Amino acid sequence: MKYISNSSDLSIFLDAEIKKNIPIKNISIDTRKIKKDSLFIAIKGKKFNGNDFVKEAFNKGSSIALVDDKKFKLVTDKKIIYVANTIKALKRISKNIIKEYDGSIIAITGSNGKTSTTNIISSVLNKTSKTIGNYNNEIGMPLSIMNASPKSKNLILEIGASKTGDIDYLSKIIRPYVGVITNIGNSHLENLKDINGVLNAKSELINNIKKDGFLIVPNENKKHLRFWKSIRNDIKVYSFGFKNADFFAYDIKYKENGMHFMISSKLVDKDIKINTNLEGEHNIKNILASFAIHNCLNKDPKDFAQKINSKAIKNIRQIKSKWLKGSTLIDDTYNANPDSTKKSIDLLSSYKKNTVIVLGDMLELGINRKKLHKDVGEYAKAKEIKVLIGFGKLAKEIVRGYGKNGIFFEKEDELKSYLKRKITSKDVILIKGSRGMRMERFIDV
Repeated sequence: MKYISNSSDLSIFLDAEIKKNIPIKNISIDTRKIKKDSLFIAIKGKKFNGNDFVKEAFNKGSSIALVDDKKFKLVTDKKIIYVANTIKALKRISKNIIKEYDGSIIAITGSNGKTSTTNIISSVLNKTSKTIGNYNNEIGMPLSIMNASPKSKNLILEIGASKTGDIDYLSKIIRPYVGVITNIGNSHLENLKDINGVLNAKSELINNIKKDGFLIVPNENKKHLRFWKSIRNDIKVYSFGFKNADFFAYDIKYKENGMHFMISSKLVDKDIKINTNLEGEHNIKNILASFAIHNCLNKDPKDFAQKINSKAIKNIRQIKSKWLKGSTLIDDTYNANPDSTKKSIDLLSSYKKNTVIVLGDMLELGINRKKLHKDVGEYAKAKEIKVLIGFGKLAKEIVRGYGKNGIFFEKEDELKSYLKRKITSKDVILIKGSRGMRMERFIDV
């Protein structure tokens, strides 16, 4: 059961008169994904207008449509609901659902690690609803809320930001009990300009945390930590990391398919041992953030360890599998920025085999984009990655930074041909780039 299972529910949360008892089994903004009895929400984008696809939505089985084109204003069809702005309507619906929700709301933002942290903590907590896929903007987050179960005790929502004000807008809707900032890095610099811009944007979450709630932050930067602690005196601020943190990891050992380490905190009676299939230092931090959330919800630390240690945590970011000629592939094509790419390089460098990295452009990095790309190439060289391959206009700078053994391709078919010829069973290959580069195309060769 979901909050919106028929038109009567929609009428309540939208504060509008709608024909009663029309079934709603799914909610979609994409006619390619319409199923029988779907609520179709017409969204106007830069390159498309969902209002143009209403007829197609009904032909594919939609039971009701929410629209905002004036051509529908006088339509008498009770299955078509006209509003002035469908995005604002989404906000109204989700805000009203949140008023009804009596469980704990956890909001997770940060430059990297949002989805991984969401997946980790949701695998540990019982009766949990969470963000659908990467639905973390002004459209996606309300859709995740609309798909939440009223029976869930925890609602975990990612909050993304591409510009100033985005996180304030979204966190005002949900007013979380626990707010998490996973890290501050070089992301969305096209609009946010620099690290301080990123810091301020992510920190918009803090003023919208409920009184007597919790803020969980990394302790990597003392200046950032002091800043976060100075904003509110009516919430508790906990840090996570490797040294001098409220929740910290030690005795870290990496293995073939995962890692194990200890977690310690003055806030729990006994240290716990973690044994996980996840890999990389960045995932230690994601687990620490998740453990801090778990603690803020007054859960048993032993339960956290037991569930983490007994489950294979789904990792949509770095999916490892056998590939060409028996080689090992790490599919990290989901997205990229300089910080997440360096973390992926760290992971790749931990393998003792022939390491190959294929990197596409990292987008939305603003005026310093060339330098940031070159820095990544230099980092890969310093980490002794054996072969680096660049694809895309900006990836030339990565190759330039890497130097000798750096290879650049302009054409997709030439890169695919190279991979088919050169990859051997002894290679470990990591492929990564921004979403807009569609680097997944190089996996199916």
